Amino acid sequence: MSGYPIRAMFVVPLLKAGGAERHLTTLLPRLDPARFVATVVCIGGEGDLFDDVRTAGIDATALNLGKWQAIRALRELISLIRRSRPDVVVVSGYNAETLGRIAARVAGAEHTIMWVHNASEITPRGPVQRAVDRTLIRWTSGYFGVAETQRQFLVHQRGYPADKVRIIHNGVDPALFDVTTDRRALAEFGVGQHDPVVGILGSLRPEKDHGTFLRAARLVVDRMPNANFLVVGDGQCRTDLEVLCRELRITANVHFAGARSDIARMLRAIDVFTLTSTTECLPMALLEAMACARPAVCTAVGGVAEVLTDGVTGYLVPPRDPERLADRVMRLLSDPAAARRMGRAGRRRVEAEFGLDRSAAAAQWAIEELVTARYETRSGVHT
Repeated sequence: MSGYPIRAMFVVPLLKAGGAERHLTTLLPRLDPARFVATVVCIGGEGDLFDDVRTAGIDATALNLGKWQAIRALRELISLIRRSRPDVVVVSGYNAETLGRIAARVAGAEHTIMWVHNASEITPRGPVQRAVDRTLIRWTSGYFGVAETQRQFLVHQRGYPADKVRIIHNGVDPALFDVTTDRRALAEFGVGQHDPVVGILGSLRPEKDHGTFLRAARLVVDRMPNANFLVVGDGQCRTDLEVLCRELRITANVHFAGARSDIARMLRAIDVFTLTSTTECLPMALLEAMACARPAVCTAVGGVAEVLTDGVTGYLVPPRDPERLADRVMRLLSDPAAARRMGRAGRRRVEAEFGLDRSAAAAQWAIEELVTARYETRSGVHT
């Protein structure tokens, strides 16, 4: 490389409304422009968060190519990399991990980073993909994760070299999240101003296990009939979940809000935040809820326990256990003082450990050290 600023090209499938995408679209504007010039390339369409990147002044391009156009996507990526000559290509997401790294290698990019946002194989990888991944290890400069729990997965399951793995926790900007309660967002769902509300935020995909959330909702409604449940997010499982609501006879209590751009506003309207995932890394949704001082009840999977302290900022529960989830939710709904205390503790934890500036500083350090080849090879996480 020729010096500062470092030219970094980020290649992703698309910028949809998901945790990994929110991580990227909040992190990039915080990179020091004297040290980094970032660009974004979406292999597919733009996605809901694409305009956020453009508004922040970051050059972004969408190739608008589907999964059956992999060869064309590869050619276009190679052409883009050759023209812009980035110092580092950072890839994240299923097809970007493969196509982006191959394109970087063919185009002669000196450094490539793969930023991983999963701690297990959500979609089983076929033998061809595994073979390609093994081949690309020698040309991948670093593997970044967002939760310490990923280290085992990346090194021992994926087989990546331990000295190439760096863990950089996600972060949010507490200044963008108000801790006061504002119930006005509930008016569109017909929820009473004094009705208890439990919320869940995440894409409606199988691994998020919203079914457990709804079964727990049934148990809570049995004891607290005016309780309401807000499902923020959309995805492939929505129809099945709506059917389950009817089967559980809780349709009147459950409100599907769809994908939203006003996440902070929705979080301020709820009393208790939940996640019921069977696998997670370090969920942005949980950080955002804690920044809003919402107590949380979440499954103890992946990196959730790296953020949520059981009995202090909320409760950890086993996955696929609606009875335990309902019990912990009821504890918080029945004791508003304890709920407020845990919510405030969560806000303090985000401010102290998971601020966006802290995350951006760690990301800048890791990329700089890798690209400028000044860092020592070591197996410990950067702190």
